[in-house]
Amino acid sequence: MTGSRCWFIVGLLVMSLGTAVAWANEPAPMSGGRDRVDEMMLRHNLSPAFTKLGRGVSNALFGWLEVPLNVHKRYTTTDTVGSGLTGVATGLFKGAVRMGVGVYETVTFFLPYPEHFEPILPTLEYFQKHTKRRPLPLE
Repeated sequence: MTGSRCWFIVGLLVMSLGTAVAWANEPAPMSGGRDRVDEMMLRHNLSPAFTKLGRGVSNALFGWLEVPLNVHKRYTTTDTVGSGLTGVATGLFKGAVRMGVGVYETVTFFLPYPEHFEPILPTLEYFQKHTKRRPLPLE
């Protein structure tokens, strides 16, 4: 090793030790079980933005689930072909809208939102905790 390369490595080691000492002097976390990340989330109110991001990614990835959901909603035993085609057409349209809204919400999640912000579309029935379906009859 040349002399300048050796001094360069020694200088990097000294600088890294100095930063370790500076990091050791950080204040302790706030009381009440909150750390710096929690304080930042409360101060800047980032929770709705990340909720919007998650909702947008979910809508963009699972918008295709509108097709089987609408086929199931519109299916009748008296008009199987017509109700099936109507369900597919409605599902394709609603799925395209849901995927478009998902892409929009994913791209714009970091923008400021109005005070009384509401989701653009309701949650899919597949992801709701309480569905309105009746249980299957046991015969």
